[in-house]
Amino acid sequence: MYAARQFARLLALVGLMVVGVATGQPAGSVGHAGIAKAVVDSVVSQNASASMRTAAILLAGQQPLTNVPLPLLESPRWASFVREVTSNWARYSQTIGDPMAQWALEEVPAATETVFYPFSGPDFVTVNHLFPNARRYVMMAMQNAERPLDLANLPPDLLEQSLGVLTSAWQHFGVHGFYVTEYLEKYLYSTRANIGASTFIVSFLSLQGFEIERVVPIEVDANATIQELSPETPRWRSVRIQANRNGKTIIVDYLKVDLSNVGLQAAPENLELVRALAASPVMFKAASHLPQNASFSVIANEVLARSPVILQDETGLRYTNLIQAHQVALFGKFVVAHHAFQSYHGDLAQAFAKRDDIKPLKFRFGYFKDGNYAVMIAQRK
Repeated sequence: MYAARQFARLLALVGLMVVGVATGQPAGSVGHAGIAKAVVDSVVSQNASASMRTAAILLAGQQPLTNVPLPLLESPRWASFVREVTSNWARYSQTIGDPMAQWALEEVPAATETVFYPFSGPDFVTVNHLFPNARRYVMMAMQNAERPLDLANLPPDLLEQSLGVLTSAWQHFGVHGFYVTEYLEKYLYSTRANIGASTFIVSFLSLQGFEIERVVPIEVDANATIQELSPETPRWRSVRIQANRNGKTIIVDYLKVDLSNVGLQAAPENLELVRALAASPVMFKAASHLPQNASFSVIANEVLARSPVILQDETGLRYTNLIQAHQVALFGKFVVAHHAFQSYHGDLAQAFAKRDDIKPLKFRFGYFKDGNYAVMIAQRK
């Protein structure tokens, strides 16, 4: 089917050349050279898109239309990788993903445009479950995006190492529903393949039924506008992914940004972009309580001042600050934060102890706390 579409596109472009010749217009006016270049660029672009779709499908442990490449079939680890992806995605979906998506339909205000997810890591799956109708997702974290890993074209030794790393990552995600920051750093540097955030994002997209259309590196320019870069850029710090499901196209922009006060002040373009995005629905999850830290007060204040809807676990904004300008609904149970952050959010624990309008939560959200999971939905008053 893809080859047929590509050939039809090629014929259409050649047809333009024939029309130009028939009308007797000079090559320069019709742009024969330009049309020929357009033919080449179109074919190259479509080949690149098809290659990226196949890469995403393989990273999701799925079967591409072109069949599994021979190097993967011959790999000792490929079959076990597929089993781990399949079983851990099923476990995650049953215990976390599906209950979360159903809960979101009932409780989360719909967002149809942009959703902003700071401190996200590669966690596209959660923000998509919670805001399924958004057209654009902007995710920010400290890990490099890199190129999505192309398993079909890795040297044998690097393929085996990469499959081992990815298998370990899926085993962790299936149980916990998120990636630990230090593990993401390990994934990036543990092999020469540079496994960055984009590898996991395209995996999630494929598993959630999206078809990858485009993947390009991006950067924030001096005017706080996100610009696409050449795919030939050697190292991808940030990435834009365009994908389609059931006729609906979405954009996922993953940006490597230092969200600390120092980091934002050193990069005014990032601060301006954060300020603009803070006017959208915002989500915080497993954010290491950084939005409650004085060193991250800039982004916290921007979100508090601008966002119409904030969905977060206990690691997001301080509850005391949140209730100043927002109606805050509480879900689940909260007694104490994860043992690594026990000094945080005593005010939230008091609210859970005193309020009588708390609704149940039937899925895990954020750090492991032995059933002690909380979600807040804050809507501006």
